[in-house]
Amino acid sequence: MTLMSIIACRIFEDEIVHLIKNDSQITSIIVVDSLDAVGIIRKLSENAIDHIVCSPNQIGDLIRSEQDTNYCLLVNILGFSLDASPQLLKESVYKEISIMSEYADTILIFYGLCGNVLGNLNRDFAHLSCPVHILREEDGEIIDDCIGASLGGREPYLRALKETGGEGVYFLTPMGAAFWKEMAVIARLTNDPDNTVMTKIVFDYAGYKNVGKINTGLVYEESFDAKVEEFAQAFDFRIVDMQGTVKIAEQSYQRAKDSITKKRADLNET
Repeated sequence: MTLMSIIACRIFEDEIVHLIKNDSQITSIIVVDSLDAVGIIRKLSENAIDHIVCSPNQIGDLIRSEQDTNYCLLVNILGFSLDASPQLLKESVYKEISIMSEYADTILIFYGLCGNVLGNLNRDFAHLSCPVHILREEDGEIIDDCIGASLGGREPYLRALKETGGEGVYFLTPMGAAFWKEMAVIARLTNDPDNTVMTKIVFDYAGYKNVGKINTGLVYEESFDAKVEEFAQAFDFRIVDMQGTVKIAEQSYQRAKDSITKKRADLNET
């Protein structure tokens, strides 16, 4: 049995559903049960994608029951709240990597540098026989964050910033728009998600005047348009439409899959 473990921030749940929906080689999907996995579980069900939801202590038994020819995906979704503490984010991701390395043939981390706390991930886990991957640009550089991933990397990220003529822009992906109030708290813009007055004061002070609406082409969050409108009206922002992409997610996923084949080829040569 071949197993890829995906450890991801919830902000990427749409991209993960997209990858699963478009990979016919996957024979089974296991989602680790948690409050933060509610969204991806719902979207898998809505798209008629068979999956198993299990508690962490059931993972070993489920994996051992898989047939040798199966390609299994094990998905572990981590919460937005980790973004508020770089050290806690690193500790949580590293802990999950250590746990999943006992089962997986490869691990893919759906995070970027996130303030550079994950920049040494490959060095820190070089001792594992299980390859560990993180979202990267085409040139091999680790992406900066979820916005960079949704726009396609640093260059399109910088171009998007320039599109507003130097005025501040707050970016929203479909998932970011769906949870913009929670994200405002995590970003320490306010302590109260419903206190838009305080958040507006912070935005005004920082010079934000636009909301960048990043259309990734994914439609798993049906309220995207309405949520962006709600956000723009709350802060009197101009909506700037921006073309997003899922290529960073797709390419990183394919590299992780390819590493399984390479790993097995290397083992056969020894």
